[in-house]
Amino acid sequence: MRAAILMVGIAVAAGSLAAMSLLAAPGDVIDATRGEIRVLEAEVLRIDAEAAGAADAHAAAVRRADDLRARIAETNRGLAEARASRAVAVERLSDRIRGIYTEETPSLVEIVLASGGITAAVETQRAIESIGDQDARIVSQLQEARARLTRLRAELQGDRAAVEASVDESAARLAELRGLIADRRSVLDDAQATLDRLVAGDRERRAARVAAAEAAAERALLRRADPDPPATASEPSSSPDPAPAAPAAAPASGGVSAALARIAQCESGGNPRAVSASGQYRGKYQFDLGTWQSLGGTGDPAAAPEAEQDRLAALLYAQRGPAPWPVCGYR
Repeated sequence: MRAAILMVGIAVAAGSLAAMSLLAAPGDVIDATRGEIRVLEAEVLRIDAEAAGAADAHAAAVRRADDLRARIAETNRGLAEARASRAVAVERLSDRIRGIYTEETPSLVEIVLASGGITAAVETQRAIESIGDQDARIVSQLQEARARLTRLRAELQGDRAAVEASVDESAARLAELRGLIADRRSVLDDAQATLDRLVAGDRERRAARVAAAEAAAERALLRRADPDPPATASEPSSSPDPAPAAPAAAPASGGVSAALARIAQCESGGNPRAVSASGQYRGKYQFDLGTWQSLGGTGDPAAAPEAEQDRLAALLYAQRGPAPWPVCGYR
């Protein structure tokens, strides 16, 4: 029953992945698939641990069964020895009894004469009676030993049935858990393959968007070009004075170029070497290092050429609009 429930869960998980891939955005599908993989990995680890415990329990049951079989074999050997000893003792006692009844009973005079005196005759008679009593006790003890061993064997046989049932049960549980592990790992492999396909597709789409954004940024930069030679030939100042970057705020044709010019003016006064007081935000558009690197930038944004800062800012704007500049982007 438990295996059937888990199998239903596996089918539902696989179906949910397929449904999400059809309905959700690529990023959402990738995140959901990664979450599902983490759940499946945790489930496989849990079942692995449970299977290890079941394997230990099965091994312990097998050891108990083997020990019980050895004890039963030892008891059987003891019982066989007890039977053989009893048979020997009974045979000896029977021989004595037969000798007593097959021989004529000697007279008192014969006993006295044979023994050399009345005292010796009495001692001989007592010795004969003592031997008979000893034989009877030996037979009785052997009978008790045989009965005890018979009871012990019956008890061990009952224990053996219980232990062998435990061995069968633990073996069945271990096989069930191993089957569940195989099923879970199969689903995990499928989910990982799905994730790999989604990530590859998303990477291709991102690369296409980046290429399109770079082309758009190049076109925007071309539209921003100032026909005045002195303005285009001037190099940005390395001082924190925002004045050298003032031409960046000049475009009035609207669109991305104008928006970026306003953002640069708001963020840094248009200074490509500007650095925030905390040191976290740098350059004309106040990039943080993580965003700068995600766009393909290298090194310090504030040390990069202004044209490179403009290009990557246009790329970022093409991807996300004004959102990366929550204050200056919406002015």
